[in-house]
Amino acid sequence: MEAGAALVNTIINAGIDTAFTVPGESFLAVLECLRSNQNRIRLISVRQEGGGSLAAHGYAQVNRKPAAVFVSRGPGATNASIGIHAAHQDSIPMVMFLGQVRSHMRGRESFQEIDPKTTFDSMTKAVLEPTTPEEMVKMARQAVELSQSGRPGPVVVVMPRDFGEAVIEGDIESQPFVREPILTNSENLEQFTLALSNSARPLILAGELARGETARNLLIDLSNKIGAPVLSAYRCQDIIDNNHIAYAGHLEINPVDYQNQLFKNSDFIIVLGSRLDGITSREETLIPAEKKWAHIHPDSEILKRFGANIRLQSDTSVLLFEILKQLKKRNDDNSPWRSKAHDNYIKFSTSGTYPIEGLVDLSVVASTARELLPSDAIVLTDGGTYARWVHRFFRYDASLTQGGTASGAMGGGVPGAIGAALASNDDRIIVAFAGDGGFMMNGQELSTAVREQIPIKVIVCDNNVHGSILKGQLDKYGSKNAFGTVMESPDFAQIGRAYGAKSWTVKTTEEWQPAFKEALSHKGPALIHLFFDARDIAPYGNEKDAV
Repeated sequence: MEAGAALVNTIINAGIDTAFTVPGESFLAVLECLRSNQNRIRLISVRQEGGGSLAAHGYAQVNRKPAAVFVSRGPGATNASIGIHAAHQDSIPMVMFLGQVRSHMRGRESFQEIDPKTTFDSMTKAVLEPTTPEEMVKMARQAVELSQSGRPGPVVVVMPRDFGEAVIEGDIESQPFVREPILTNSENLEQFTLALSNSARPLILAGELARGETARNLLIDLSNKIGAPVLSAYRCQDIIDNNHIAYAGHLEINPVDYQNQLFKNSDFIIVLGSRLDGITSREETLIPAEKKWAHIHPDSEILKRFGANIRLQSDTSVLLFEILKQLKKRNDDNSPWRSKAHDNYIKFSTSGTYPIEGLVDLSVVASTARELLPSDAIVLTDGGTYARWVHRFFRYDASLTQGGTASGAMGGGVPGAIGAALASNDDRIIVAFAGDGGFMMNGQELSTAVREQIPIKVIVCDNNVHGSILKGQLDKYGSKNAFGTVMESPDFAQIGRAYGAKSWTVKTTEEWQPAFKEALSHKGPALIHLFFDARDIAPYGNEKDAV
């Protein structure tokens, strides 16, 4: 058997059922085995490698298991790096198999050669470089396991061309992967429960590793037991139902006053499953130095970065279960502290409460989308200031229904929606909000959705500017010095039709709802070109960005 074929069989046996690729000559043996195993693993050929890695990101964000990405050396690998970086920052499992030059040509500036370790080491859990074809097959299994262990993340496996084509003897042993849960020591847990029991105004900040149905139910139980409001880290709004009395809102790029007051007035802060990224932590200024707080995370390196009074290395669900067993009931499920925080969130997230300059009110767009979509619809946002309108005014109901990268990467909307649709593997509606800038980066993957008959719905929010950067320029240098941020968009509806997607143009708030209803009723991929005013950058007044 060729080692390339053995590699494919290995990852299938390890649980990989979906892969994305831009085909390359460096892994032809792998492609042949993927062809002959179409009944066991689904392969989606995308238009650009970044689209493939971002689709894999969207896939794992929905079902919490890795997809495979197969790319060729050099340009293919570096194109794919955007999704690798996003997966790393979002703690998303992913395995990328990187075609490489023949082993004897390594280090000779061969055609399209790069050094994989130098390129990817800082944004992956590991870069695995085999020295034999047999070792390459074993590393494939190792990569799938490693991507899901501890803090999940991306792993890169290098595939020298001659290794994939080499004939190996016998079967490569491959044991089933069993993920061992991580639980903190009892002393730290006792310290945590004591501090929590003595707290009158506890506050929970839940992040990327607290997502999922099991963690959500336990988190709600904890909030009910201690009367704590629950804030979500950046782009983690589906932590719990946003209409639940425990939910207190989302930590966006722009600071919000009522949320600032929560951190100021709390006497014990619990950070659960968040790496405290620069936006969530407001560049590590969010938690006042004098505050008592606990940080719960499976990665010891993450815990070391911050000065929490109590540090608990643990899987979030495992720890929540233990806390609930040990914590005495306080009957605080109707705590005024919690209910007031939720009331403030409801007021803040009600559409029509922020003044606009143009003809389209994005707050109404977001709230209407919520009204028209079922609770289990998956809604993604790409990078861009338009997303702040969606984050503020769209309320997420069900678990694992918010998609999009927290890394700030643009271009993830369309491919991420494709990955999310493949992961859901049912009739759920998938909606991607993309900016004009983000769509211009990876909008070509709409043609992939058409070819593969994946009925995603794409809303291109077009204001002809790079809004996030423009806002920074306006804040720092004034309107007269905006430079390089004003663009002229093409007709995105025409582009959508050219790709084969049914498309609409919306220029007023009143035109939005009828167009969106039609798009939802259309059985195939659909696109809405939504114009909005460049002056309506973000619904946060003159608040400075957190980064």
